[in-house]
Amino acid sequence: MKTILVHIEGDEGQEARLNAAFDLARACGGHIVCVAVMPYAAYALGDPAMGAFPVTTLIDAVEAKRREERTKAEALLAREGVSWEWQSADGDSADRLVEHARLADVVVMSAGPFVRQAQLAMGITGDVAIRSPAPVLAVPPGARGLNVAGPALICWDGGQEAANAMKRALPMLKLASAVTLLTVSEKDSPYTARAAAAFLSRHDVHADVVERDPGGASIEQVIRSVAAERQTAWIVQGAYGHSRLRQMLFGGVTRGLLADAPVPILLSH
Repeated sequence: MKTILVHIEGDEGQEARLNAAFDLARACGGHIVCVAVMPYAAYALGDPAMGAFPVTTLIDAVEAKRREERTKAEALLAREGVSWEWQSADGDSADRLVEHARLADVVVMSAGPFVRQAQLAMGITGDVAIRSPAPVLAVPPGARGLNVAGPALICWDGGQEAANAMKRALPMLKLASAVTLLTVSEKDSPYTARAAAAFLSRHDVHADVVERDPGGASIEQVIRSVAAERQTAWIVQGAYGHSRLRQMLFGGVTRGLLADAPVPILLSH
């Protein structure tokens, strides 16, 4: 993971995103690209009830907010001793992040409902995860960083999304102290968990295959249980669904994990 894109928004999850990006950059010798997107709505010409603001005044206010967010973020960046740069853009946050991800190895965003517009925030992360050419690392807002060298858990069902997520996670998996490849009620498919483990072994990643019958539990509950048992530092998960409507139209497992992520989750569609 040499080029690490970080979503800059000035929200409650930003410090956690940056700390995870710092840890990933140090572990991989990577370069951080901070992308701050100002929505076009910020340039709206005022409330009709209050009268229109002069365009120059509005632009000055938008630029002042940009400078404030950049100053706060740069204060964190300056003390970490990592390579970084700053890029600004206007428009839709998800669209701009997907565009910038063309030349990135991973996009660091936030997991979970942690702001007033929780559904919208989750929708942006989901939209980028599904459309991005690079995987998304969704970081819980309360996370204190990313233990890249800690135990990793791969959620495997033999599907294309799970395979894409696993392959894109290889640079990180090679650094993990242990890798668990979990399958729950495995489908009748040639792409079994053991076949996936054999693939990983050819990349010098040796995974412990765990097969669980959920019994009366949901797949999400089984994943959470195994993650706790294995003291998982981060999870690899396929991103299932569609999100063009800016809603979190993921399948239940992905949506549930992302809404209340126990650890950072690497997502790929």
